[in-house]
Amino acid sequence: MVGVGGRSKGCKTCRRRRVKCDEAKPSCERCIKGGFQCDGYVQYGEFKDLTTQLIKKSAPKHNAPSPASSSTDSAVSPGSITELPLLPLLPLLPNPAWDEQTIFISHLVDRLFTWHENPSSPESANWVSGLLQSTEEDGALAFASTRALATGYFAKTHRQSDLMRKGAGFYSRALSALRSQLQDPTLVLKDDVLVAIICMAIYELVTFHQPTGWLHHYRGLAHLAFVRGPQRHQSGVGFSLLPTLRSCILIGYLVERKHCFLETTEWKTVPWAKVGLDAKLPLDKLHDILSDIPGYLEDMDLLGKWSVNLLHKEEFLTRLRERLLASLQALYSWRWEWEKDFPASTYSVSPNDLDPETFLPLPPSPFESVLWFANPYRANELMTYNAIRVMLTRILELIGVNTDNTESTYFSDPLLPMEGTRHDVAVEMCRMVDYHLHCFRRSSGAFLIIFPINIAYLHLDGNRDGRAKSWLEIVMALVADIHGFEIGRRENMPRQLDKSASISLPTNHES
Repeated sequence: MVGVGGRSKGCKTCRRRRVKCDEAKPSCERCIKGGFQCDGYVQYGEFKDLTTQLIKKSAPKHNAPSPASSSTDSAVSPGSITELPLLPLLPLLPNPAWDEQTIFISHLVDRLFTWHENPSSPESANWVSGLLQSTEEDGALAFASTRALATGYFAKTHRQSDLMRKGAGFYSRALSALRSQLQDPTLVLKDDVLVAIICMAIYELVTFHQPTGWLHHYRGLAHLAFVRGPQRHQSGVGFSLLPTLRSCILIGYLVERKHCFLETTEWKTVPWAKVGLDAKLPLDKLHDILSDIPGYLEDMDLLGKWSVNLLHKEEFLTRLRERLLASLQALYSWRWEWEKDFPASTYSVSPNDLDPETFLPLPPSPFESVLWFANPYRANELMTYNAIRVMLTRILELIGVNTDNTESTYFSDPLLPMEGTRHDVAVEMCRMVDYHLHCFRRSSGAFLIIFPINIAYLHLDGNRDGRAKSWLEIVMALVADIHGFEIGRRENMPRQLDKSASISLPTNHES
């Protein structure tokens, strides 16, 4: 059935690559033409669900057979299975009732937090394991915040209004517990406070009861992280939480267009003092670059407020331009390093080649090909890289520096540094959406692209990319309706992201 996860009959290699198999025997022609080793086919046994029949037969008809039935049975040929003595069928009992909250927590973790292939990997968000273990004895804050998110998310994805109200009750308890714990100078510095606030922020992303509720929680995370200092994130939960924490804080500062404390050298080095800066993951390095962008936005807004002839404006603009170009150079260096460290980790496929039996339905793709990845880590990294690239190049455009390459007729796929325009990069981000929604476990891919696809949407060319924008709006609705993130809907996008600075440049730099 199209649109329902089913049992693909394709070869093992095509199923692993998530592409449609031609099912040729003994080896798939698609694998041979593509230079892949065909690992053959899985032989499935047929399964028939006889539960309903067994339940009907288990009704109270277990008396001795009547003479009529005995005579009928005796007429069956010798060797038939009916020659065996008939045993009374016991009524089938339903599965024992599971604890409701165990179901909700398991559903939450399975849908959002288990896309990491190796839980022991440094790339794994192993702080999430605490969600499964929190009990009421661990404290009101940890218990209520995880229950609020788990119940609210289950209710949203299953359209259960009664459960949504129950989740709101847990959320109210969590807010009260948070206010109390923030008054304690010792408890306020504990790691579980950060985890609880992240849970409450995601709850707001799901329910969207208060349009800025998630942003208030991100502000709270920023304040607590600043008070804690980078030293508390050198090991344990604090260290494993750092990528998620920095991502949340930076999104908040991007929306508010204000300098962020994460841009300081201290926050880019101290958390890795024990393991060495070489232990930074590719995403950590991207966050280092991203942490400078909120400050650039604030500086841009300041430039827009200055009069043309104000003293020192030219000097300020020059320094801003230099910092922006340095960030772009660092970003391009990251991309070249990524290309060297992870060769052949991307390839393009036709959206028509995706196996309909293993994928949720998406609107018809406006692209001739979409990007596929060797694993989810690479996809998340390249999506983040592209989001940073379009933001940096847009800011540079606003101060008169055009970095678009419109002269070449051939570009790599995916784009390398100095290839394509800002609009081309936004289109490339859209071409990664299929992979994120299909190859990440459950809804985790949808969760990770909420912010990037909003960025892509803002940077698509309305005239040239009209079909892509319309398609992306439908995808945004699916992120809300199917995957449960109401913040993902186009009309719920933070308005500040759509703000374009109007700057009066010095005369000799106007273009």
